Amino acid sequence: MLPKNFTKDQMNILRRCATCADLAADIAHGRVTIYTSDTDSKALYVYAQSKPLTNFLMHAPSQVGRSIRRVEEPLVDRTMDTGVALYGKREWELGVFAQTKIFPIFDGRHRVFAVAAFEVAIQHDAAREEIFIDAAMEILMGIDSAQVKEDLNYRRLTTSDGVLVVDADNMILAANNNALHILSLLGVTDPIGKRVNSVQINWPLVSMALKTGIAESKEVKEQDLQLVLRVIPITSTLNPDVAVVILTDVTALREKEEELYIKSVVIKEIHHRVKNNLQTIASLLRMQSRRTHSQEAKDILRDAINRVNSIAIVHESLSQQEQGEINIAEVANDIYHAVLSSMVAPDLELKTSFDVDKVLLPSEQATGIALTLNELLQNAIEHGFENRKKGTLQVSFKVVGSKGMLEIKDDGAGLSPGFDLKNTESLGLKIVQTMVESFGGKFELLPLEQGTCARVLVPIMRGNV
Repeated sequence: MLPKNFTKDQMNILRRCATCADLAADIAHGRVTIYTSDTDSKALYVYAQSKPLTNFLMHAPSQVGRSIRRVEEPLVDRTMDTGVALYGKREWELGVFAQTKIFPIFDGRHRVFAVAAFEVAIQHDAAREEIFIDAAMEILMGIDSAQVKEDLNYRRLTTSDGVLVVDADNMILAANNNALHILSLLGVTDPIGKRVNSVQINWPLVSMALKTGIAESKEVKEQDLQLVLRVIPITSTLNPDVAVVILTDVTALREKEEELYIKSVVIKEIHHRVKNNLQTIASLLRMQSRRTHSQEAKDILRDAINRVNSIAIVHESLSQQEQGEINIAEVANDIYHAVLSSMVAPDLELKTSFDVDKVLLPSEQATGIALTLNELLQNAIEHGFENRKKGTLQVSFKVVGSKGMLEIKDDGAGLSPGFDLKNTESLGLKIVQTMVESFGGKFELLPLEQGTCARVLVPIMRGNV
């Protein structure tokens, strides 16, 4: 809460400065503090404060919202009164000094109503640090805050970023140690005074940004380095006087990305081959089924084919995914139609419904649910609609919180008298029990007024799609 009323113009300037303060602090390699006048004429008010991500500073608690006596900040006080930028030193703590530069902030009527103070740990090259501070102050006052919020080119820097200041003639005025190191790897020594549009450096992106006043970025390959080149003009107007060039070495990151991409391609190819092998097994089982004359053997082989196909469908899905997760709705839909086409008798008039949430599941759990769905569908069709001409089959899988519920309902013959799931001899139901127990879930067969409901509850980890 500001201690006094400011004009709309002044408030807009303060908000812009506060928005740009983080980026300015990173470029200056120092702390930025924005002061305004307080209701007490002998005090100053700290409106905003930012610490850099590009340089270590002595720990100091934030002063935002505090009133500070003017006598404690004589340089700030003098700049507020005179409107003249001042340069000096201040003691952060006993024996630890910082170089400080104080800039006046003017409103539309050219009245000083605030100041920006930059504090940087004293380095060996004070002149270089002052160039960074001046560029940061220009950005603080010259960049639209909406651009900083919306354009990723204005994102904050990191400790490994190289920073250069380049003038309108494309000449390098200053470079931090990271930039000097990156340029040395490119064979550019003593870059101060060299031009970025020279044959040795040749970064035309900088010249373009210095003409248009628009921040630009580009990834370039320089010798064995992969660099992201980011250019931020100090103002958003045509032909700004200075631009800040940020160099980010992403060589290791790109190598890791390529390595992960290759691994991903290999894994997807493995899943594709597994799917092909499973389909080959299913084809062999079909051939065997056509050669046998025993109906019992045909039924056993048919069930085995559906189980193999269910696993093949999961691997097919994995071969098309970028991550090791599966959209269970797609897999369930494929299994649903595959089982219906292989088991529903031509003379059975079956009304069906399919309602499955689109949920990403880990491949192991998706495989278990796929097999469970396959077995329960086969069981419902085989036992529920035997010797019947009509029927209804409903399939659903719903996720609520960390629980998933699979239900297969039919209006068929229902459970036989005295049915006990624990003592069943059905291989399919035993497979379902084993699968569900392995995930810490619960499986039950519930009698309906007409037919049966097979319900499976499982705890899941998922990401909605």
